[in-house]
Amino acid sequence: MRTEGGTPLTERVLLVESRADEGALAAMGRGLPAGSANEVALFLSYNYADVPVGRRFDCCYRRHDADDVAWVTTTVVAVTQQFARPMAAIPHGWKTLTVLRFEPGIPALIRELPEAAQWYDHPVSLHISDRATWEARAAASAARL
Repeated sequence: MRTEGGTPLTERVLLVESRADEGALAAMGRGLPAGSANEVALFLSYNYADVPVGRRFDCCYRRHDADDVAWVTTTVVAVTQQFARPMAAIPHGWKTLTVLRFEPGIPALIRELPEAAQWYDHPVSLHISDRATWEARAAASAARL
């Protein structure tokens, strides 16, 4: 178990691989609620800490271009894994199928993600984080230049 407080600020990022396709939702998403118009089921890569359902983030941005950022409130709505059981949190170190709510709406960065039937179909291409993490990562990146 790893807490957010025990995680360096620059590592507090949800790693997004792809959107889940209908086959993935049928096979693994039985533990997930039916999504609303502004919710998306995403395949997330290995998680940085235990992140509870209800946790909110501030933005999403491209993995290799943090300047391409969408400022959108993102809430963890539901989490499951390959066994289709609902979970109370995204566990540290796990890949999950996670429903996220985007307010006021789903940004283009998320809508443009490819769909997949499982993890590993696509590499991590987007990050979701708080503003403080985005700023810390941007500063670290600028310092390397």
